Amino acid sequence: MPSIDEPYRSKIRSVRAGAKALLAGLFLVVLTAGVVVAAGSSGQSGIQKGIPLQVAPASKSATQGTSASYNVVVQPSGGFTGSVSLAASGLPAGTVASFSPATVAVGPGSGNVALNLSTTSATPLGTFTVTLKGTSGTVQSAVDISLTVTAGQHQQFSISGSPAGVLAPGYGAPIDLQLANPGNSNLSITGLTVSIAGITRTAQAVANNRPCNPTDYAIVQFSGSYPFTAPLGNSSLSALRIPSSQWPQIQMLNSSANQDGCKGATLQLSYSGTAQGN
Repeated sequence: MPSIDEPYRSKIRSVRAGAKALLAGLFLVVLTAGVVVAAGSSGQSGIQKGIPLQVAPASKSATQGTSASYNVVVQPSGGFTGSVSLAASGLPAGTVASFSPATVAVGPGSGNVALNLSTTSATPLGTFTVTLKGTSGTVQSAVDISLTVTAGQHQQFSISGSPAGVLAPGYGAPIDLQLANPGNSNLSITGLTVSIAGITRTAQAVANNRPCNPTDYAIVQFSGSYPFTAPLGNSSLSALRIPSSQWPQIQMLNSSANQDGCKGATLQLSYSGTAQGN
């Protein structure tokens, strides 16, 4: 084998010695999470400060007009301490996100924030990915959650009313219908119907066997335009400024048969209607 001159062997030994010195200047830091990070011998850690977000549950559903609640945990890492503000993006139309508190102080321990996503009756149906973002200066973190919006159901609205006046043969009286909407949004009224459910004659008419029947009356149904809006709570045709000429009316027919039997009789009226949620 050819021999290597001493100068060359000295250079090789110098390089190897330098490499050994470099390795001796490093040590390993093992984190509890199992991540191995190299750090300098000066003791300066290579761990970056962070504010990872954890959300439970990761997905929820809400009917239109209701809310979904989540618990957000801001867990500091790398020795982070400070205040973290939270925001949400990707919300479906008509949905509002509220954080309580909006800003949370963390470090060395974690911080908890309650998130509420409030929908309306106009929020579209479907499953949506909402991104939550935590920010503290240049330190940021984000996590995705899921919100499923389902169709809301309205409580049944109720209708009542009574003729505005005393009925007499050949005369009618308009009925100012009262509308009660107990739901969580306005209703679009698409139909109203009035009918006679029963008749109570006077004692004299009963004693003298004088009849009074639903056929002795005529009902004119609501003649206004459909649909019209019934707001939340209680309202009426008059409160909605619908002309009385368009209200339903009940008329007592003018015939010799009902002159005595229907005199002073009490009518029980029945009301029904149809509506759609706005």
